[in-house]
Amino acid sequence: MSNNAFFLHPSMQLLRNAIRREWRLKVVASLFLSVLGLLFSFAFFGVNIILTLFGLICTLLGIRFIFRLIREGRPGGPRLIYLLEHRPGHIVWVYSVLTERLPFGLRFTSSCTMYFKLMDGDEVSVSLPARRQPEVSKVLNRLLPHATFGYTRDREQWYMADPAMLLRDEGEGEER
Repeated sequence: MSNNAFFLHPSMQLLRNAIRREWRLKVVASLFLSVLGLLFSFAFFGVNIILTLFGLICTLLGIRFIFRLIREGRPGGPRLIYLLEHRPGHIVWVYSVLTERLPFGLRFTSSCTMYFKLMDGDEVSVSLPARRQPEVSKVLNRLLPHATFGYTRDREQWYMADPAMLLRDEGEGEER
């Protein structure tokens, strides 16, 4: 399967949709922070200097976050998509964390966060539906044959010591 076929795969589309959903949630949260800050600034102007300053700080932070998100939304897309398409060798370790909410022993909800650890020590994470995580991991495993998949404490220590220690030969199996 060529790289173009990987990006047309339904699992990759699911990953793109999850990234877009997170981007939209961040935009909404940033707008909410800005509006809340403006409301505080106008409501308490001349009445309480501390709450007015709090409002101004919230407004400035919200605007800063919005500009950062707009810059991320430019051509080239979010960082993870860019890395997968143009610099897949920069991703050295991929693992998922499944969170299940079990009040009174009954499964209520479950979610999954997939972490992409990078060669420079940075990380990118994205939330996925828990039931779709195995198929996304399978496609990513074929797209990133050099990367290590799965979490262990040893891998975490190797990554902290030197991320390059998690690179594997493309001829190795799926797990190291």
